[in-house]
Amino acid sequence: MPVTPDLHGKFLHITDIHIDPHYQDEATIKSGCHRQAKKHHKKKKRKGKLAGYWGSPTSGCDAPPRLADHAIDWIADGWKDKIDFIIWTGDNARHDLDSKIPRTKKEILALNEAIKNKIQEAFYSENRTIPIIPCIGNNDVHPHNRLQSINMLEALSDMWSDLIPADQLATFRRGGYYAVDIGAGVRVLALNTLYFFDSNDAVKGCRQPGPGSEHFAWIRNQLESARRDRARVYMIGHVPPSPRTFYDSCLETYITISNEYRDVIAGHMYGHVNMDHFMVLEPSSVQDSAADSYVSKLRKQYRNARGNDSVIVHVAPPLLPVYNPAFRINEYDPNPQSPQFGTWTKYTQYYADLNYFNQLYQPEQHPPQFIVEYATDTEYGMKDLSPESWVDLARRMTEKSKGSKKLWRTFVDNLFVQTGH
Repeated sequence: MPVTPDLHGKFLHITDIHIDPHYQDEATIKSGCHRQAKKHHKKKKRKGKLAGYWGSPTSGCDAPPRLADHAIDWIADGWKDKIDFIIWTGDNARHDLDSKIPRTKKEILALNEAIKNKIQEAFYSENRTIPIIPCIGNNDVHPHNRLQSINMLEALSDMWSDLIPADQLATFRRGGYYAVDIGAGVRVLALNTLYFFDSNDAVKGCRQPGPGSEHFAWIRNQLESARRDRARVYMIGHVPPSPRTFYDSCLETYITISNEYRDVIAGHMYGHVNMDHFMVLEPSSVQDSAADSYVSKLRKQYRNARGNDSVIVHVAPPLLPVYNPAFRINEYDPNPQSPQFGTWTKYTQYYADLNYFNQLYQPEQHPPQFIVEYATDTEYGMKDLSPESWVDLARRMTEKSKGSKKLWRTFVDNLFVQTGH
């Protein structure tokens, strides 16, 4: 095995930035934060019905570009010399929610390029190049959710040509997925989960020959290669595997492959859902169609977790202020001599309380500061982030005890990033 350069044992996960160039400070929430109030401006502001300078948590509006620029700079200032790579799991363009300002392919590509350039600029270092690993989100294509045009992949492959390894560009141009080696022994598979997404009617599942089944053949080959190379693999993508997002045939295949290579896979990391949580997927998950609320469904998953064949899928909260903007610093074992080299050990989550900064006098003079929301070892008592440890947490949160109820309340507060939603 080649010599691995010195590693810090940390990496950044950012997701779902959704910048909106049409966002206006003090525009009405009702207009998607796009248009100013025609009357009763002061009353609407007092009642929280107008857009905040730094963004509008829980409003449904997308993010002002100033928030994304500031957040990326803030993260880079504190972390660019302490991390080994960045996973960036898609959805950089705004949602298509305003019929008066419809999205275009040109705008979507421009917003993706703006975020890409900002990340590269912020994390630039003369001494080394930090691998930046992007994935395609369902709002990074036009029309949203629907990926069938090779032109979109060609445009993104040209845009990301200096991020994707040269030997993977042809694969990305054809399918929208690729692999990255972080030194020797740590590998990232950047998946194109739009081929598994049941809202993408350009594909029809994974049983028949087509983009979905071809993608899984590639995943299996990559994991088999990693096993031969004794490498740990992080599986990343935008839309996470779940009964509510994947075609049944694709979810079934994902769970099967993940269990077959659980000795190789260090973690499954996604975005899209906009809530901080993890899912416990088991073969029976494919048939789960209960009409519970999302949080109730999670609790049911946790209560029924078995552990021996559980696939733990992680969903990071977005920089977009659906709730409060957040990001994660993940930690892994960086010692090549350790049998646990590359395994995921901990993450620390940071967030900014936007409402606090929006309400300050002249908020433009007071950019949001991110603080630690929680760390998995201190908040959840986890010694590592193995599947077994997540199943143990799931059980501890759903037992019938006072301690369990308190832990569950803490988890839900974190799920909604301290908005009390």
